Amino acid sequence: MLIVAVLLAACSSNQTERVSDDTLTVEASISDLLADPLEFDNRSVKIEGVISHVCRHSGDKMRILQDGSDLSILVMLGDFTGQFDTESEGMRVSLEGLMVTEVTNFDELEAHSHEDEDHDCESTREAVEAMKAKGLDATIRSYIALSQYEAR
Repeated sequence: MLIVAVLLAACSSNQTERVSDDTLTVEASISDLLADPLEFDNRSVKIEGVISHVCRHSGDKMRILQDGSDLSILVMLGDFTGQFDTESEGMRVSLEGLMVTEVTNFDELEAHSHEDEDHDCESTREAVEAMKAKGLDATIRSYIALSQYEAR
């Protein structure tokens, strides 16, 4: 019995070491995501809230409202487009998806750059740093790309 217990413990500890923090789903509040979106950029996040709005034009996005506040986050539905409509508004959901951040005013950096400078940033964080170096404030758009959900 002792040998089996030691083997099980060894296997489980090796498995934990192989899993990196970047692959884990982070449970967070909407206020946490909005307060520091770059902290969660390109990570799987899980949130709960109430559907406050479903896009009436395309049906490809919705807003999730944090309980007890007026804070909400945009959720892009992707493969789930058409599964939510205006009747879904007010429904409580738990969802998981990839947190995405984008600099929306990156063109301002191009206006302040020299022709020979290349600003092919690989991440939003790099884009923000490039803008800071030029004395510009980055405007960040953040949203969740939905991967799964559960109605509550």
